[in-house]
Amino acid sequence: MKHRTTIFFATDIHGSERCFNKFINAAKFFSATILILGGDITGKALVPLVRKTGSATYTAQFLGQDATLETQEEIAAFERQVRQGGAYPFRTTLEELIAMESERALVDKLLTRLMVESVQRWCEIAAERLRGSGVRCYIDAGNDDEPEIVATLQQASYVEMPEGRVIMIDDEHEMLSSGFANTTPWHAPRDIPEQELAAFIESMAGQLQAPERAIFNIHVPPYASGLDIAPLLSDDLKPVVVAGEIATGPVGSKAVRAAIERYQPLVSLHGHIHESRAVNKIGRTTSINPGSEYGDGNLRGALVNLKGNKLISYQLVNG
Repeated sequence: MKHRTTIFFATDIHGSERCFNKFINAAKFFSATILILGGDITGKALVPLVRKTGSATYTAQFLGQDATLETQEEIAAFERQVRQGGAYPFRTTLEELIAMESERALVDKLLTRLMVESVQRWCEIAAERLRGSGVRCYIDAGNDDEPEIVATLQQASYVEMPEGRVIMIDDEHEMLSSGFANTTPWHAPRDIPEQELAAFIESMAGQLQAPERAIFNIHVPPYASGLDIAPLLSDDLKPVVVAGEIATGPVGSKAVRAAIERYQPLVSLHGHIHESRAVNKIGRTTSINPGSEYGDGNLRGALVNLKGNKLISYQLVNG
């Protein structure tokens, strides 16, 4: 007898610990047996807490607000607020901060270390809350995530890093995963040319035993699918304005679209374009991008129910 599989999928939380906690809690809330976090999991900003000379007091600024932190409780609460918002707090002195501002390599090294420590902590949270529940938790790195994040996820004891493999998520459904993206204007750490992305996906898709029951967990959405509409940019990365309005258009991957058209998986799950929350059909495949509002602490996700070679239902959710 075939059993129903319930997947909760979210993506692009960019360091927001509030969104990550909601992601883990979604398993119980939605009775999901599979959790998938589809990439771009790390943040992009550092928030210094600067210690006053000869004092235990720190000053800091976050979201346009100045803070003076005098007790350990105040410091811990502020650091928690920063992590919840998707940034990385660190304690420092004025002298250290000035040195960092004059040497970019120091900033990059610190940011990478804090990213890794955050992802390690998240993996420990997932293990603590989910172990013994029967829930499988897959977390992929996206194109914005540094290579060190891939290694961190691969070393986790409970969380599974699915990229580059065909995985049986239950007795019937295979899943292939890729967090890479076709080249973007920002040349993110894991942007690659379309040809390389096509070859990477094919290296997995060619192993599928039953493509018609498969899940494609691919960070970048297929080109011209309605899941990839974003503001168009000029060569200097400024929005293109036409008739007084910001022009938009498809920015997804042609390689991803070609793979979906060829193999026709049951479902394809995507992210990457935060503002392009949508569901569309490509042939028999239902393609989903739940979008992202991580900056507001709002977790956008997709609840997907599968049974055999049928998509029983899907629902875009917020929380």
